[in-house]
Amino acid sequence: MTRDKLGRGVMWLLVVLTLAAFADGLRRMGAAGSDRIWIETWRTFAYVVFGGLFAILAWRPRQSPGIWELVFAHKTAVVLYGLTLGDVPEAHAAIAVDTVLVLLIAVGWWLTRGWESWKNAEVQRARI
Repeated sequence: MTRDKLGRGVMWLLVVLTLAAFADGLRRMGAAGSDRIWIETWRTFAYVVFGGLFAILAWRPRQSPGIWELVFAHKTAVVLYGLTLGDVPEAHAAIAVDTVLVLLIAVGWWLTRGWESWKNAEVQRARI
């Protein structure tokens, strides 16, 4: 298996995992009380956005400038902020999950040479 296919496979795996999180989010929305429904709804629909971003990166890893950095920065920020929260409910699980995401995004970026998306964007702009 080529490095590129493996990296794309990592990103497709993230799409599948994010869709599973979306399904769980729908369950959480259905069970949420009035004190949690808004955050569960927001979180659930965010899974759709991240699933879409991961799909774009799996589909076009070297033609998506800025998306690699955006998802990596968001997940890294969530982990770092989570580490400052102490014993906040849900923080430990979220830190663990997002740490795995940070690592898998980095692996996907490296395997697919995601940094080349900026160079490819410049080539496309030069053609216009």
